Amino acid sequence: MGNPPLSARKLIHTILLSKGRMEALSDGIFAIAMTLLVLELRVPDLPKSVGTSELLQRIGEETPVFFSFLVSFLYCGLLWVMHHLAMHFVRHLQVALVWLNLLFLMAIAVMPFSCGVLGHFIRNRAAQELYFGNTLAAATLLALLWLVAKHRKLINEDDLQASLLMGQRLIFLPVALVAAMVGAYFSFQAGSYAMVFAMLAFRIWQRRWHPNQVVNPSSPSS
Repeated sequence: MGNPPLSARKLIHTILLSKGRMEALSDGIFAIAMTLLVLELRVPDLPKSVGTSELLQRIGEETPVFFSFLVSFLYCGLLWVMHHLAMHFVRHLQVALVWLNLLFLMAIAVMPFSCGVLGHFIRNRAAQELYFGNTLAAATLLALLWLVAKHRKLINEDDLQASLLMGQRLIFLPVALVAAMVGAYFSFQAGSYAMVFAMLAFRIWQRRWHPNQVVNPSSPSS
């Protein structure tokens, strides 16, 4: 006896889609979000005849905003690189992956807001937890996208070692950010140090167990 026909909903969710349009949308969202981050950097509202010392003092008062911008831009850049690498291993998409990617992009689009809140209230615990929560949400959704693609056998595993290393990096980043959120409960510096320590520990572990393996995005076919 043949298999019963799929329902319309299940049929739609099993269609294999090209990843080109999703990558184009992702690049656009990243470009806009990373550009909006700079809007928090404002020129001091001072007369043109202001003295050098006063101008430097006012600019120095904006150090938390500069710091928040720098960290956020680098973090968005990191996620863009990881998303770009991950997509090299994904052969095709299904509707579930498209929706997960949209949720991931929503977390990226919120980054200018959480960056602005952190820059203006960097010593406030609520601002710190909001910021690290935003970064954790983005990293978790990207890792979940990878896991769902792997579960549905949509990952190209011609280079199994490279695929394994890529998956490890995607899955460990949320772990590092959980450590950052725990550290941020005590201070922003503690949160930052916890994240850096966790990521360094992971890289040391990965290099020890895979000393001669490097993730090469050109190895799997697109």
